[in-house]
Amino acid sequence: MVREDGRYCDGCGQRLPPKAMLGQQKMPPQEAREYGVETPPDTDGTVTIDFCLACRIQRAERLKGR
Repeated sequence: MVREDGRYCDGCGQRLPPKAMLGQQKMPPQEAREYGVETPPDTDGTVTIDFCLACRIQRAERLKGR
């Protein structure tokens, strides 16, 4: 997410350096709400949120069932 004082990860909320890579992830609206994201769904019914690298890895591992 982008705030007036910088960019933040929607997963963990950490403030990111200006050149940090931020990955967008598409997920069902109910999963996005678990991260506190209440944006309206895209036209395909998913919600796009921004994750830092650590949160992307953590989500991928959780989805794999680890």
